[in-house]
Amino acid sequence: MKIVYITNARLPTEKAHGVQIVKMTEAFSSLNNDVTIISPKRVQREISHKTDIFNFYNVQENFKHILVNFIDPYVYRSFMPKFIYRFFSFIVNIFWGIKSARVGSKLKGDLYLFRDNTPFSYLFSAIRSKKCVVEFHDIPPFVARLIFKIGLIFSKKTICFAVTSKLSDDLRKKLGNLKNLNDIYTLHDGVDLKKFSNKENKKNDPPLLTYCGSLSKSKGIDLIINTAKLVNNVNFVIIGGLNPELKHYQKLAKNNGVNNINFIGQVNYSDVPNLLNQSDVLVLPSSSDNIKSEKYTSAMKLFEYLSIGKPIIASDISSNTEILKNNENCLLFKPDDPESFAEQIRLLVQNKKLQEKISSNSSKLASMYSWEERSKIVIEKIKNI
Repeated sequence: MKIVYITNARLPTEKAHGVQIVKMTEAFSSLNNDVTIISPKRVQREISHKTDIFNFYNVQENFKHILVNFIDPYVYRSFMPKFIYRFFSFIVNIFWGIKSARVGSKLKGDLYLFRDNTPFSYLFSAIRSKKCVVEFHDIPPFVARLIFKIGLIFSKKTICFAVTSKLSDDLRKKLGNLKNLNDIYTLHDGVDLKKFSNKENKKNDPPLLTYCGSLSKSKGIDLIINTAKLVNNVNFVIIGGLNPELKHYQKLAKNNGVNNINFIGQVNYSDVPNLLNQSDVLVLPSSSDNIKSEKYTSAMKLFEYLSIGKPIIASDISSNTEILKNNENCLLFKPDDPESFAEQIRLLVQNKKLQEKISSNSSKLASMYSWEERSKIVIEKIKNI
């Protein structure tokens, strides 16, 4: 099958969506499909990003990547008032939709893939009667939803997926009863089981707890700092974050007298498995104050943690508990509550049998969520349209 993945993302990017796009493309290709990514050529602000996606993400060169010369609205962001920049970006997105659909059409694909941030690319492909898959990672804004709805009215060959069941439910309500929309299937994110495997059984003294991902309050970084004050017999490592966020949280930790957190900053994605393997416990402290974190995020780090096979401590929110079960493959704590988080840390680091039980169950669960299995589900659903 000839598959074309059209995205509006900057590739490569330090953001998780870039990893997800590239790993899904690699997985589709590994199933003997001819796959091409189409993305706009964007300014790369980080030196580490000035390479091709194969080197940056350490993936097989089993697919093609077409970089299309196009306007990068971000370049003009600092020169424009906010409302003008938003309008300018909107116009650019329309023209990217036209351009990308035209480039994609020339490839004569059997299947076209889109995420929720490319409504115009989807629309201009759908009206050409292309067989399409749209993957939702959030509720699109009103105008983007309207564009998707128009595309779905025209298209009888579209399958929609959402990365959590809560997101699937809410999207059905937002999109309404459309004749050509049979359902929105839930399809959680995945993991590379070979790269994220348990290769280190060394125990640290004091125990080492690791978080990997972007840095924000919704991701629970403020909570980690507040919790670290309560459990000074463990060390924390925080991997990820661009310089502005990194400096903010380093300063916040210092001002709170916290000295048992090591902020590593951004690393190459290929280095992440080794860093996770050096840990004793992996933490997923997402906040319940942010609806996207609570209900709509299928965190790739969750599946990477499971595959590594280290004990996991996570916040008790629906996006986590769709996958995780307390006292079986993780310990859950009350979200946004440093006392509850600290209590579960103390319980886990003092109980070796519990650590072994959670680790064993985590590895077993991870096997259900490989990128290859995820790709097979998409292809199987497409056969029905």
